[in-house]
Amino acid sequence: MGITTPRKKPRNLLLSILYRIHQVLPMGTQRKLRLYLDLEWIFDRLAMETAFKYYKPDQHPFRQHAQAFLQERIGSGHAVLDLGCNKGDMSFALAGMAREVVGVDHNAAAVAYARNTYKRPNLSFHNSDALVYLKEHPKRFDVLILSHILEHLDNPEEFLKAFKDHFTYIYVELPDFDKTYLNLYRKDLDVKLIYTDDDHVSEFDRAELRTTLERAGIRIQEAEYRFGIQRLWCRVQEGF
Repeated sequence: MGITTPRKKPRNLLLSILYRIHQVLPMGTQRKLRLYLDLEWIFDRLAMETAFKYYKPDQHPFRQHAQAFLQERIGSGHAVLDLGCNKGDMSFALAGMAREVVGVDHNAAAVAYARNTYKRPNLSFHNSDALVYLKEHPKRFDVLILSHILEHLDNPEEFLKAFKDHFTYIYVELPDFDKTYLNLYRKDLDVKLIYTDDDHVSEFDRAELRTTLERAGIRIQEAEYRFGIQRLWCRVQEGF
């Protein structure tokens, strides 16, 4: 839900000072634009990191919107694998929706924290490679959760092909490169601060992500693009 504001806005002293500096700054238009793009990136990053310290995990809007999206799509009879579950807060929320949830992560410390913090009879956490876990536990899951996973991979298409036959549905969540024109300016100017996080390999725009999924035999059924995040509910194509 948006907001309404008075037509006449109160004067912001910092904004006024910065406008004056902008007018006299001895730089060309391109250099100014590059500077402002970098400053926007830096302050956006600082605001996001600070927000994660300010909110509790279950109260952060980032998590609440993901949970609301999944609440409408995960059924009470579904078995869910949360790949890259980290400290388990999303897995715990999913366990309130599904029949069974398994969280898998490489980070032993994160898995230990999840086991000690989040407990439900239908929830378990495993410190393992997800493919190794699936080979050792050859049951079929209904849903695979890929929340902020694909952008870290060198070959996301091959990764998806390796996993998809174990699932019927796949939930994909990652940053939306198309969230703002500023990223297009960054590309045009070859600005280095263009990534969402420094360990990301890919920053997917919407068309690129759709193509990657389709090549792996995965069809998008529903999509949500809000607040700089892509959330996709997908179905694996049989016989692909």
